[in-house]
Amino acid sequence: MTGLELLEGPGTEPLTLAEVKEALRIEDEAEDALLLRLIAVARRRCEQATGLSMIAQRWRLTLDRWPGERVMLPFRPVASVEAVRVAGADLSPESYRVEKEEGGLLATCAWPAPGLRYGGIEVDFTSGFGLSWNDVPEGLRQGMLMLAAALYEAREGEGEGLPAGVWALWSPYRRVRL
Repeated sequence: MTGLELLEGPGTEPLTLAEVKEALRIEDEAEDALLLRLIAVARRRCEQATGLSMIAQRWRLTLDRWPGERVMLPFRPVASVEAVRVAGADLSPESYRVEKEEGGLLATCAWPAPGLRYGGIEVDFTSGFGLSWNDVPEGLRQGMLMLAAALYEAREGEGEGLPAGVWALWSPYRRVRL
């Protein structure tokens, strides 16, 4: 079994309420709560589509066994790996390396056996472009803005899937697996 647990979510969103309201030409505050929810939905959809964390967030990856000498972390960019635990004991950071350029791989020559049948391996890591909306690449932000606007316009239920322009902006950031 593999598990992924969000330990600490992003402290802010990659879009501001003001920029979404400007894009939609909304001047009053009557729909601010809805717009904030749509911003969060747009961020989560972008993260799911690209495998990227927009704003720094802390995660715990739980594994039953090592997949090999290299462990691909599920979200990038990886800012740091805080802990690698095997059956509750922390591994020394000198016993593995984090290959950030490769999209967040943990690598070693030999991982210790977890000693438990289920969930004996835990990796705590932080991923994200930074702490602020202006750390997120503009193409990703523009796609999220377009999606939030499309969700607002289709809030009565019309429209399905991602608008084509959104996908075009996000696709260069997707992780390609061979």
